[in-house]
Amino acid sequence: MMKSLSVASLYTVLTVFVTTFLVSAVDSIGAAYSSLTISLLTASVAAIVAMVVVMTWALPLHYVLKKLERQELHWYLLASVVPSVMFIYGFKPFGQDSSIDLMKQALFCSACGLLGAAAFWYRAVYRKPITSRSA
Repeated sequence: MMKSLSVASLYTVLTVFVTTFLVSAVDSIGAAYSSLTISLLTASVAAIVAMVVVMTWALPLHYVLKKLERQELHWYLLASVVPSVMFIYGFKPFGQDSSIDLMKQALFCSACGLLGAAAFWYRAVYRKPITSRSA
């Protein structure tokens, strides 16, 4: 079970990394600072934030949902929005931005969270690990 949750957590972090990298790279095309290095840095920071969220929010919530027998995808998706919004509005990671900019950041962060939650759910809940193989 722990191996399954470790792999699900890795899927989540990789999903957030790849999504952030691709969006950052595409967004920077033609910009004054278009660089793969900046996109990699942005994606790496997003992956670190995703690791923290998985350890402090997703894993404990997974156990709660399992105990409550509420392991449908929509519960995981709904729960993923909470840390996304809290992160953007609580920490304001890009400075004192306008309400519109904060909303855009929260939407992007929530989209990454939704994709990460779907990846976690797929590996931890939907796709049960094979415990033994029959010959």
